Amino acid sequence: MSALITTSRLRSLEGRHVSLALAGGGRIDDCQLISAGRPGTSTVWVFAAGADTFFPVGDILDVWEPGR
Repeated sequence: MSALITTSRLRSLEGRHVSLALAGGGRIDDCQLISAGRPGTSTVWVFAAGADTFFPVGDILDVWEPGR
């Protein structure tokens, strides 16, 4: 995957269920994107598998809504 994810792309999906492709080959399917971060932050907040999780924006290679 060569997609470069922008903060504006992530923000457009805030509050929705998404899947993430991560650097290193990891993947998170059907999590809720809580926050794409704000100025001064470098992490994305998702709710997955019953827990809050934070990922560095640079580790996200692709994001999409399941079923699309």
